[in-house]
Amino acid sequence: MLVLTRKVGEQVVVPQCQLTVTILDATPSRVRLGISAPANLVVHRGEVRERILAKASLDIGEAMMSVRILIADRDEFLLATYREHLSQHGAIVATVTTGLACMEKLRAFAPDILVLDPTILWGGGEGVLALMHEEPQFRPICVLLLTYGGNRSLLYRLSSFRVDDYQTKPLSPRQLTERLYTMHTLSTAAAILNNRVASAPSKSLAFTH
Repeated sequence: MLVLTRKVGEQVVVPQCQLTVTILDATPSRVRLGISAPANLVVHRGEVRERILAKASLDIGEAMMSVRILIADRDEFLLATYREHLSQHGAIVATVTTGLACMEKLRAFAPDILVLDPTILWGGGEGVLALMHEEPQFRPICVLLLTYGGNRSLLYRLSSFRVDDYQTKPLSPRQLTERLYTMHTLSTAAAILNNRVASAPSKSLAFTH
């Protein structure tokens, strides 16, 4: 933590985000700050930020309750960390470390979302996505691809398959949970809209000459 001593009228500047904090007034019990920042930079008081995070966590927990998530990754420590964090939010999580195990789990576990490391061994991410493309029962599954960003040839080969989102490692458990929450929310909304369109009565137009 950077600790600074400032007088009234003096400033603290954070150039990277164009943020300027000016000391407007100071009393023994309170300091008034003036904050100048770009319109796209959100600034909150600490207690407001805590309330926002608590509300967001509650919303995510409610939305992710009983969502079935399959994570395929070579890193067993990462798998355990993701599984623990997602389970705390009510998700039902299964993990595998190889492509072959992922293919088997797709059938046995029937996930709503697949989080896939395309470099997993024994079948690989390419084999998993090819299987999902060929078998219709797997097509409703949302796919999040976790990449290292440097393997462009692999990403080019995978571009022919349906992938709902790409995220670059390292991805924290909180970031992964928030991304999956967004994916699930959008997928649920799209399914509701499609059902409404499918069930809507067709209309015919009659023309009189």
